[in-house]
Amino acid sequence: MKRNSSNVWPYVIAGSAIGGAVGYLFMTGSGRKIRHTVTHTDELADTIEDARCFIESKAKLVTAEVRGAIDKAKQGLEEGQRAYREAEQSYQSQLRRLEGKNNEITTNVHKTVDNFNRTAYRVEQSILDPIFELGALYRGIERAIRVVFAQMPQRQVASFFKSRRIGGY
Repeated sequence: MKRNSSNVWPYVIAGSAIGGAVGYLFMTGSGRKIRHTVTHTDELADTIEDARCFIESKAKLVTAEVRGAIDKAKQGLEEGQRAYREAEQSYQSQLRRLEGKNNEITTNVHKTVDNFNRTAYRVEQSILDPIFELGALYRGIERAIRVVFAQMPQRQVASFFKSRRIGGY
């Protein structure tokens, strides 16, 4: 009987894998530990319970650290919000002070302009009006004198001014 060589290779691979696994279990230290654990199932339950306790304690530690980080993040967020509110309140307070100063300056400017207007009106009434009245009186007198002297002969006008020493005649 003749065998096909392509059918042999799966058996060679399976035999190599089984031989490697048996060699690992019997020839290495970690293989001996695995064999001991499989043959002593009561110790396996204790080992599993120990592993569960270990994982649980580590999970509690990680959870506590995560909660601590979350709490710190919340605290930082709250501090940031508090600082923002304080900055906003400070800004609003400064804005109100500036508005108050602006209103005060505006009021003072209006008062100053009103005082200036009253002063200008008083100056006009007490100084300029009398000056304009004197000017008008002078022009009226001057015209009256011209009218009166325009009807007099020129010699009489000159002698009138010489006798009174008026106007440089």
